[in-house]
Amino acid sequence: MAFTPLNATLLRRAVAAAHGPLSRRYAADKCLRSAPPPLVRPFSVVVLGDDGAVEKFRTANSKSVLYFTASWCPPCKAIAPVYEQMSDKYPGIAFGKVDVDDQPDAAMEFDVRAVPTFVLSNGEDVKESFSGADAAKLESLVVNLEKI
Repeated sequence: MAFTPLNATLLRRAVAAAHGPLSRRYAADKCLRSAPPPLVRPFSVVVLGDDGAVEKFRTANSKSVLYFTASWCPPCKAIAPVYEQMSDKYPGIAFGKVDVDDQPDAAMEFDVRAVPTFVLSNGEDVKESFSGADAAKLESLVVNLEKI
């Protein structure tokens, strides 16, 4: 339900009926303005789908991991939840996702020959790159990147 002026007025009337006229304004405004805190970090994995988005992502973040994937790839689907969890576990590192079918130029730029491929960067310098759905290897490389 969207909060329009009419909906806000109806809410204020309902609160006033339940709590009395003195608390009417305060309670209604508190209900309208308070929101629960987010349960997860928003955009923990950034989907990079625009032209130039990969370069902007790497220059904007001091440490980053790029995940080159494809929608038709079973190993990519298997490692995707692990990658999501790592993005929440390591908030100091930016995690990006690139679909090779949507961004073939980015895939060529990073010499992606198989999916999934992970490229770990410190600034604009590529520190490590590997292909395959090896969660343990990805975790160890992310830990090493975090220490740099």
